[in-house]
Amino acid sequence: MTETKLNPSSESEFGYGQLFGVLLRRWAWITCAVSIGLAGGVYVAMNQRPTYVSSMQLIVEPNFDQDLREEDLTGVSNLRVSDTDYATQLNLMRSDQFIEQTVDKLQKQYPDLTVAAARASFSLERVVEKDPKIPVFTRIFEATYIDSDAVRSQKFLETIKQIYLNYNQQKQSERLERGLRHVNERLSNTRDNLERAQAALEQFRQTQNLIDPSQQAQATVEALNQIQANQRQLVTELSSTKSRYEILQQQLALSPQSAIMAARLSQSSRIQGLLTTLQQTDLDLAKRRILFTDQDPETQRLIEQQKTELTELQKAISSITQQSAAEVDPSMMALLQLGAVDLKLVADLIETDAKLKSLDVQWQNLQDMESQLRKTINNYPSLIAEYDRLQPSVEIERNTLKQLLVQREQLSAELARGGFNWDIVVQPTLGAPIGGSAIRYIMMGGVVGLFLGGILAFIRESMDKVVHTSDDLKRQVPLPLLGILPSRPTRRFPLPTGGAGIIPVGKLHPELADSSLIQTIVSPHFRESLDLIANSLQLLPKERAPQVIAITSGLAGEGKTTLTMGLALSFARMNQHVLVIDADLRRSGIQRELGLNFQGGLSTYLQGCPGNRPTHRLDFDGKYVDVLPAGESLHDPITLLSSPWFERLLKKSKELYDIILIDTPPILGMADSLKIGAACDGTVLVTRLDKITQPELNEVLSVLSPIHVLGVVANGGRDHSTRYTSYGNAAYVAAQSDF
Repeated sequence: MTETKLNPSSESEFGYGQLFGVLLRRWAWITCAVSIGLAGGVYVAMNQRPTYVSSMQLIVEPNFDQDLREEDLTGVSNLRVSDTDYATQLNLMRSDQFIEQTVDKLQKQYPDLTVAAARASFSLERVVEKDPKIPVFTRIFEATYIDSDAVRSQKFLETIKQIYLNYNQQKQSERLERGLRHVNERLSNTRDNLERAQAALEQFRQTQNLIDPSQQAQATVEALNQIQANQRQLVTELSSTKSRYEILQQQLALSPQSAIMAARLSQSSRIQGLLTTLQQTDLDLAKRRILFTDQDPETQRLIEQQKTELTELQKAISSITQQSAAEVDPSMMALLQLGAVDLKLVADLIETDAKLKSLDVQWQNLQDMESQLRKTINNYPSLIAEYDRLQPSVEIERNTLKQLLVQREQLSAELARGGFNWDIVVQPTLGAPIGGSAIRYIMMGGVVGLFLGGILAFIRESMDKVVHTSDDLKRQVPLPLLGILPSRPTRRFPLPTGGAGIIPVGKLHPELADSSLIQTIVSPHFRESLDLIANSLQLLPKERAPQVIAITSGLAGEGKTTLTMGLALSFARMNQHVLVIDADLRRSGIQRELGLNFQGGLSTYLQGCPGNRPTHRLDFDGKYVDVLPAGESLHDPITLLSSPWFERLLKKSKELYDIILIDTPPILGMADSLKIGAACDGTVLVTRLDKITQPELNEVLSVLSPIHVLGVVANGGRDHSTRYTSYGNAAYVAAQSDF
């Protein structure tokens, strides 16, 4: 036989159907809890004392929103913005000190009022503006007080209101006074610091003879730049003057005295002639020297010629001046032909010489001034550093002093004004009655009872391991659900002997026809369910279509015998030749229900008496079902079921019958069904809902895993009891009505 892997399937998601089923199964628990809740609601409604609530509203605003800005309070440690934080204000106003003071003031008028009771009845919350998108917290706090006395609830809020206002005024004054005292202390310290800084700066200026080193350093640098510019200009002028002086000296080559003497000689024709020749030579030599050095041959020749002519000229001059040729000044040679131009050159030479000496003096003065200014500039970095250290201190202290003066003025004005940041918006109202009516408490009790009943129902359901519905069975068993049998009828009624839609049982023995088993399998709602199961078995693929089918269950009393006989009748009505073998050799159900003879039967055949195999034929109006009873009960039937006679019986029966149905003992605790199922083509498991538990079902599947299981049948489906009685079964319905 084919081995079937049977593993319990995983739990599926909990759905509304399961929820509804749980509520229906546990309706008693829910009803009891609801009843208790309603009773509790009635009790509370009858014993509820009247209560009253009084309320008032306060607005809490930052004290300096309009008078001071946050930056104006820099350095004033006691005036932080966190003092107006609403969470802090709310916790402060909820503190016990206010409740204790209120209770003390009301103690004479209400001696029974205690701090603990007042704390429990008093509440203070921030009012929230309900915005569709984002809730907006307002600056308004709402205080409420609940009491059994309407007047006392209002009186309590009026008293605590006055305590709030007094406390707020006192704290505001203290805070402002502390802030002013702090500012005055800082003012005194700042003035002292400012005087010291100014004295140090004044001493520095007097010592260094400076007002602002940075500005004076800049002026000195500018003066140095001017001197350097003058130097550059003087250098240019000096260079030009020197060049002119050199040119004039080159042109005259004599001192002024020598030039005068040369002028006298310029009258001599002989000297003029010699001089003209010499000048021409000098001119040629000067031109040559512009392009060439004295080492040039041509230049050497001109130099020699110049010397010769100069010697002749010196001899002529010597003869006129009565001086030897060696004593004659060579520069006079260029001044022997002085005219108006020469005289002008002599005058220019003298003037240029004087100017050159003047420029030399100016240059020396500029050099001295530059040196002095550079020394002064080198001293400025240290002076500027010292000044930069002293001057900011003065400015900082001066600015701090100004700020503190402004703060003191503002705080003084606020102190004189004595403003509040707690104020009353809505005065305490007279206590209004609260609490629900009797109907409200009863309804609340019912809702609470329903809720608790649901919880108890689900707790009981979670502890309950019984399989209640076919859906639970499908989730638990990984086998095809072949069908669902309705609940067995609880009353007995006579079956008709014929008619449309009714199975005739007139040919059965009267006692047999009146048995509960026969009544069950021929009833319309049961018959239709059995026909569906039979069709499901016949519609299996031909290669898997079973001929020998074992019917078993996990526990006794789950309906395997009823299913066996019902399927036999359904197959017979389908023109199948059917044999029912009662293989429950321990406690036969078929034999007992049908009242068959205990002599002979299967047990006798398996003991080796093949000739003694009496079968009983049940006639349902020409539809026959052969039944092989179990025979005598045995204590150890496994030995007989393991004998070759059982296999021979099945082999022989296959030749004679189309369908062979075997009613077996329960699976759990016995090996009979497993042995019988191994010899059959397939096994059908029947399970009674509301009886077998999930652990037992898991054990059954584990035991059946070695054999081929065709499917499972759910027995006891509540919703299948009357599904088919109203369609096409009028005669049977009429029979039930008549009964």
